[in-house]
Amino acid sequence: MAQEERGQINPEITCQELVAWVSAYLDDHVGDERKRRIVLHLAICAGCETYVRQIATVRDMVRALLQAEEEPADHHRLREAFVARASHLRSGS
Repeated sequence: MAQEERGQINPEITCQELVAWVSAYLDDHVGDERKRRIVLHLAICAGCETYVRQIATVRDMVRALLQAEEEPADHHRLREAFVARASHLRSGS
């Protein structure tokens, strides 16, 4: 009798395998078959589903922080370059 017939679903991948592929999965860098296996595992494993949501949240927060930090730094560098160029032009050099 197949596991599905006995009321058990074969997740096809282990929790450890899912952890190894979580970043690629979240970045959509897994093939269709692996993605199907991950989705199936997440559908039956509440612990991994929670883990993937937590990793996705942390990843999104880090990206947002990095983007927020880059914008002021870029603005500051552009202003410095503009001031330096304007000073250079005013001095006639």
